[in-house]
Amino acid sequence: MTRLFYICILVLLAGVQSLYAQQRDTIIIRDTVFLDKEEFERKKDIVEGNTNLIHIKPIGRYDRGIVSYRFIPKKKWIGGLTFSYVNYDSDDSRLLFSMLKDFDCNFKTFSLKPFVGYAVADNMVVGAKLGYNHTIADLGNVSLNIDDDFDFSLSNMRYAEDLYSLGIFHRSYIGLDDGKLFGLFNETTLTYKNGSSSFARGEGEEYKRTETTINELHLGISPGVAVFITQNICAELSFGVVGFKYRTEKQKNNLGEIGKRRTSGADFKINLFNINIGLTVCM
Repeated sequence: MTRLFYICILVLLAGVQSLYAQQRDTIIIRDTVFLDKEEFERKKDIVEGNTNLIHIKPIGRYDRGIVSYRFIPKKKWIGGLTFSYVNYDSDDSRLLFSMLKDFDCNFKTFSLKPFVGYAVADNMVVGAKLGYNHTIADLGNVSLNIDDDFDFSLSNMRYAEDLYSLGIFHRSYIGLDDGKLFGLFNETTLTYKNGSSSFARGEGEEYKRTETTINELHLGISPGVAVFITQNICAELSFGVVGFKYRTEKQKNNLGEIGKRRTSGADFKINLFNINIGLTVCM
């Protein structure tokens, strides 16, 4: 008797749910996700009636109904230039390195990257870029003395590096407003770098200089923000957060010694030395 009672309750609930679904005129989208037909048609009309709105295609079976404003239209060409510059001098950080005595250091890095791309779809750009990176680090002197038990010093060290690069990239934009002013983007770049570096230390009879030939393959991900300052000119700011690299080096010093090494690694952090500011022209 009790089992029959439970079965009747379940049948009644199923009938009520079916009647409620018919009254709301629901439809099923891909998965078992129920949407009001009126709400679905309203969103559909908004997307189809506004030429600046893009419906983002679902990944898998579930359609979340995500839309984005058109920021870079399909079949548009873009071109531009990004650059970065970092200059560090030990005179600016005396308090930070208060434990160090006679600290004299200077570091500079400069990069320039022109690029060109084509929008294969709305808000989706593929292209190529060139690059040049120059780095100089001078360590005049640094001394560390702790309780007269530990004394450590370095002096007369200099490092210089020049790298040239060629890469291909993919950019995915997200428009934030209907006026096509503000947008976000994520850039994935595969880059080949080639160049040389030199490292010198000591002086007089202790002077030693090492020359290095560098080849590197780098895969990087750089999110950023873009703002159209005029109808066709866009200012942007991006920074590296993820990087995978494979690097080979061949070295030779002034004593005739030679060597080589291979390194690889991955970074999952914001790279303060890879913050880029640029201008993009959309045609």
